[in-house]
Amino acid sequence: MDETRAWACFVSNVLVLPGLGSLLAGRRSGWLQAALALLGFALTVVWLGWFVSAWSSTGGFPLDGGPYLPAGVLGVLLFGLSWVWGLVTALRLVREAGRAAKSQAKAPAVDTPRRPA
Repeated sequence: MDETRAWACFVSNVLVLPGLGSLLAGRRSGWLQAALALLGFALTVVWLGWFVSAWSSTGGFPLDGGPYLPAGVLGVLLFGLSWVWGLVTALRLVREAGRAAKSQAKAPAVDTPRRPA
């Protein structure tokens, strides 16, 4: 993988969806990273939906966090875990691509026979 593609995978993993860049790089771990991120997002949205609903129906800020607070906290933790895992994977991809580029640059040039004109 070249450095440009590795950086594209990095951006995809960190800014778009954890696991997406890993999948683009051909890493199977991307499936689990993306699944954790999506599950975490869904759990957080469930809590946020309840929170907004309770806030609008009571007209006041629900201080107790509600019955879905543990799901919301778990969702944030799962998404954070998948994001950190995606970041580590993306940094490894960039490092491996940099090393590969350096080793190709250091490799001796192969002389190709030239045809007489």
